[in-house]
Amino acid sequence: MFNFKKKKIAEDAQLIIDIVNNYASNSSIKKMISPISDEYFLLDKKNRISICIGDSVVTFSNHVYLYKKSFNLSFTDSLKKTIKLKMEEEMQILKKSLFKNEINLLDKINGLSIQKEKPLIIRHNFKSS
Repeated sequence: MFNFKKKKIAEDAQLIIDIVNNYASNSSIKKMISPISDEYFLLDKKNRISICIGDSVVTFSNHVYLYKKSFNLSFTDSLKKTIKLKMEEEMQILKKSLFKNEINLLDKINGLSIQKEKPLIIRHNFKSS
């Protein structure tokens, strides 16, 4: 009945999607969230590139240039969701490693607690002259 054509994504929007996906997947890129302003940041310290995704605004900057453009809210929300999912994956990996360390600690303490106390035996080495 209805024939909805999918709107073609603009070239700059597609590049932004690709950049955000690549940076979000890179564990060396610092990912941050500002909870009150609902802004998401991707910080590439090595290349001095900062990306900020706010409500309907995407900003890229390095030490020389600034790119800032407004997009519709659904576009920036999808970018935020990508970052949020990657951050969640990284946090779950961290959580598993922390939990593993806790279990190792408890195992070690348990092993120490069940050791039987050995009596102290003093052996003198008296030489008779």
